[in-house]
This record gives sequence, structure tokens and C-alpha cells, in this order.
Amino acid sequence: MNAAEIEELLIKLVQIPAPTGREQKRAEYITDWLKELGYHPFTDAAGNVIVEMKVQEGGYTVLMAHMDTVFEDVDISVVKNANILSAPGIGDDTCNAAFLMAVMKTLIGQKCRPLKNLLFVFDTGEEGLGNCRGTRQLMQDYKDKVDEVISFDLGSDAVCVKAVGSKRYRVTVTAPGGHSFHAFGQKGAIETAAEIIHEIYRIKPCEGTQTTYNVGMIEGGTSVNTIAQKCTFLAEVRSDDAQALQKIDGQLCNIFDFFNNAEGFAKVQISYELTGFRPTGNGVPEAAQKALADTAAEVIRPGTGRDPESAGIRVESRYGAVVQRTAISRCPWESRRSVSAATEAAVRIQDRSGLMPAHLKKAITLY
Repeated sequence: MNAAEIEELLIKLVQIPAPTGREQKRAEYITDWLKELGYHPFTDAAGNVIVEMKVQEGGYTVLMAHMDTVFEDVDISVVKNANILSAPGIGDDTCNAAFLMAVMKTLIGQKCRPLKNLLFVFDTGEEGLGNCRGTRQLMQDYKDKVDEVISFDLGSDAVCVKAVGSKRYRVTVTAPGGHSFHAFGQKGAIETAAEIIHEIYRIKPCEGTQTTYNVGMIEGGTSVNTIAQKCTFLAEVRSDDAQALQKIDGQLCNIFDFFNNAEGFAKVQISYELTGFRPTGNGVPEAAQKALADTAAEVIRPGTGRDPESAGIRVESRYGAVVQRTAISRCPWESRRSVSAATEAAVRIQDRSGLMPAHLKKAITLY
């Protein structure tokens, strides 16, 4: 595929809505597209689109990109400005899904035979409260059949080899409520939630680790002159260290429990529900991990002209690097319309279409 064809595919794919939990339409398009090439994709219980490429005995190297985006019910028109395409969700992770499709078309078109068994996966539930639904299903179904996993996400300048764990909670606060004038002084749900959140932000993370916390969403109340009867908020803790994650999770839950029993809060109830748990990466053989990271770096280096950075986010390689020299460069963040700058990426398109087959063939033979 040349750059123009990849651009056309990317624009088509990003305009198919795929918020977390509602990836079916995008999955159907990918499935039909792969069938036309001659592949035999199938969908598992989590909605992942999977293609097995078995060339020998033994386990698989998984090459995956997630289909879901963080956006729900927004305008996903694509704007092109020079060599930049802008649209909600185009960089996370639609461009990588499109390029993975391009690799698959190149493989079959050039009759390439990879050195390892490959498992192509377009997974679901990666964002938000999806709790890595697709990856969990994949690991459950394939268990000992997987040798390596490479997840392509965001830009092309890093090889991430360390898994960050997280726990996420939905906290619900209920109170009797009342009129803000006549019942003034009575504890309300929003007031209590604010006090809980204040205590959360007083937690001191473990030193020597990257450990964080955040309250990202809050809602509740009835009107400006009503003492709120109900308030909910979403909180999470993250860490790259299993013990640190356990410690800060305990601190978080202790705060919730304290307010359930604190003096002056007798008429207030606090409940909390675990909505997501992602474990830290433990027990991975160091030599095998290094070998995989070195292989990814070997692919990235010719495209970027420098060694990739190492980051502690997830065990993944940035797929954009595989087609760096022919289709994209780094994916800068930018804002457009009312979309947050932190959640929209622009993909730079470079017309070097003649290099695509040879470059992709070189990259894929490493696997």
C-alpha cells in the first residue's frame, strides 16, 4: 500500500465510531476488509478481531492495536492541513490499527513469510473503564500459546517495556439532602465527596516509584439551592511497582472507610466499587524482554534516525515506527474545536509510497 492508500484507509477507519464498549461497527469493517484480502478473521467473546498466521510449531508473537477510542458521540470529521490529519481518536489508536491492516495487506500481496507465528489482534476495551477487556480475553483463550506481545499505541518514538498497574473505583456518596436555606449545615453528598477528594490529594506517593492518583470525573446534585442527596466520582491509583500500588490502594480505601465511620457523618453513606484492575508487570524473564525491546528498537531506528526512548507505560512497541519512513512521522498532540489537547493526535502523512513494501518486508521478517 502506498501513502495515499493508507491515508484513505485511515480516514475511513477513524470515521467509524468506536467508543469503548461499542466497537462492533469498526470491528465489522476490519473483518470484511481482511476477508477481501483472503484472510480468515474471527471475533472472540470480547469482540476482538483476530487473524492467526501459523508458519511453524510453537507459540505466537502477538501484534495488536486497539479499536476503541475515548470519544463518544462527537463529530469525527477529518481535517487535513498540509501533511497533518486531525480527528478525535486518530492517533489513539486508529492510525496504528490502520497501519497494522496495511502490514497485513503487504504480507499477503508480497507473499511474505514471517519467521515466527503471528497473531494479529484488533482488541477492544483498552480505554477508560474497558479494563483491557480484549487483552484479558485474548490471554484467557491463548494462555500458553503466546510467546511475545507487542501492542502498537500512539507515537513512534518509544519502546515501552514496563507495565503500569492501576485500580479504579466508582465512589457513591448519599445523604438526606434538603433545602440549602432551611437545612443549612446538614451534611450533603457533594460536600462529603469534596472532603474525601481533598484527603485523597493529601496522600504522599511512595518514593523511588512512579505512583500517582487522580479523581477524573464527578457528578451529582439536583439544583443550586438543594443540598445534594447523591454524588458519584471516579478515582484511580497507578504505579509501576506492585508493592507501591498495593500500599496506595490501601490508603485510598482507608479514606473511604474513614468517612463511613467519622463523627458528623452519621447520616451519610459512602460506597465504593472496583471498576478496573490492571496488574503491574511481574515475573517477565529479563533476557526475553530485552531481546524483544532490542528487536523493536532495530525496527524503529532506521525510521527515526535515532535510538528510541524507553518508557515505563505498558509492554508495547509503537507501531507507527514500522512504517515511519513511508507513511507517518511522530504523532504530535494538538487541539481542534472543543476536543481536549490531551486526547487528540494529528498524524503526519508523508508521500514516500515507493518505499512501503520493501520497508515493511524488512520489518516483518524480524518477527
